[in-house]
Amino acid sequence: MNFLNILASALAKKAAILALSILSLSQAAFGKVENIDYLTAAEDIAVMSQSLVKNYFYLGENLNASRSEQMLSEHIANVDASLSKLKSFKNQDQIEDDLMFVEMIWAEFKDTLNQEYSRDTGLLVIDMGEVLLEGSENIARVLYGTSPDAGEMIDVIEQQRYLIERMAKLYIISIAGFKDFNVAKQTTSTVKNFDEGLAKIESNGYPQKVQKKISKLRKRWDSSRSYYLKVEEGDLPRTVFFNTEMIERLLLDIFKYHKL
Repeated sequence: MNFLNILASALAKKAAILALSILSLSQAAFGKVENIDYLTAAEDIAVMSQSLVKNYFYLGENLNASRSEQMLSEHIANVDASLSKLKSFKNQDQIEDDLMFVEMIWAEFKDTLNQEYSRDTGLLVIDMGEVLLEGSENIARVLYGTSPDAGEMIDVIEQQRYLIERMAKLYIISIAGFKDFNVAKQTTSTVKNFDEGLAKIESNGYPQKVQKKISKLRKRWDSSRSYYLKVEEGDLPRTVFFNTEMIERLLLDIFKYHKL
């Protein structure tokens, strides 16, 4: 294992502990964002930190392999694009150190994702995903300032995307035998946070067209919530995979309303 891998694994131990409480940017008192596009780029990396691990394990376990491989490729490109966006932030000195660290970890993470699936590689992928999450959230904190009111709900929606991907990630790594990450406790906490975020979305007062999407989101979540909570049973990996993608699509539809 080279130096950067050792560094990433060591730092990830701290990040994994912190992740037990599920970091929630939407609950932090950082004000509103000065530039929504840059915040979105940072938060997209947080979402991808979970989805990349999820898809790596689904592919490795030969579950929904074709779709997992496609999404893995797409999400790698998404992180590259988000990093490119962040590098164009005008006040670069404010995020320079965190961005340099995230770029270093991401380079190692990408290389690791291309390695043959194994328990050792899988453990490193999990750890690096948590480090990438922590780094991207540090950048997002800096990007808060003043913005239109839409910034708050964009943050909530991005957080929901992160949470649903995290649930699916915990589900598949449990199936793969990584039960030492206390997946049941983490999943319960993540489900609770998703419940709270969905309630915020429902109370925001959207136009009728968007309300229909929110109603679909509520119905899909209520019908599948118990699947995620049964993470230790692991009987429905394909259902969880499909349902996660459907929830992500609905969240992105709601997100688009704020970007108009």
